[in-house]
Amino acid sequence: MGWDAASSWGKQITTQDGVTVSANKAVKSTAIKKILKNNEIHYIKAKALTDVAAKPKKGEQYRIITEKQFNAYALILLILQDEVIEEMFLAIYRINQPTVDSLIDFIDAGKIKKATFVISNFFNQTKKPEVWAKKLRDYCETNKSCKHVYIHNHSKILAVKTNKGDHYVFEGSGNMSDNARIEQYLYENCEQSFSFHKDWMQRLITAK
Repeated sequence: MGWDAASSWGKQITTQDGVTVSANKAVKSTAIKKILKNNEIHYIKAKALTDVAAKPKKGEQYRIITEKQFNAYALILLILQDEVIEEMFLAIYRINQPTVDSLIDFIDAGKIKKATFVISNFFNQTKKPEVWAKKLRDYCETNKSCKHVYIHNHSKILAVKTNKGDHYVFEGSGNMSDNARIEQYLYENCEQSFSFHKDWMQRLITAK
């Protein structure tokens, strides 16, 4: 499997109004540099994931124990190489700022059609919420294709449905952050598992 997109990605960026511009012609802001650097790192992690296990076929499942540095965001980048995410359900403890910025860009660009976030309220309930938590909350409150809930959450689950009829589910101990610990993951392509996670996350959204 080639990885040309990993190098080409750094040459362009999609702005929030849907316009794709050359990165070297864009405003050289710290935010853009952080997004590009973050994606560059996670494309390497996505390559690490494919080295461990190819994208599962329908009905196929992997159980992984690893010290390799990859996580749910790396899988999102991997999927978006050749598929559009029709629905995304993400339960996570925390996310870093560049990843939030990238996810918002993907939603605005139509690469992620609908998104639901279940995130720990630890980062949103203090007098001064973390910047990424406030930005994601404000974005979801003004975007009809995006829903969220901040709750007492420590689960780490990504469940996505793609335009090609795949239902990828990625469960495990790793957060969307850098680490070099031993982590465990369950990685599968299963509509039943996708529906299970979609159901309980939607119920949390409805109950909030």
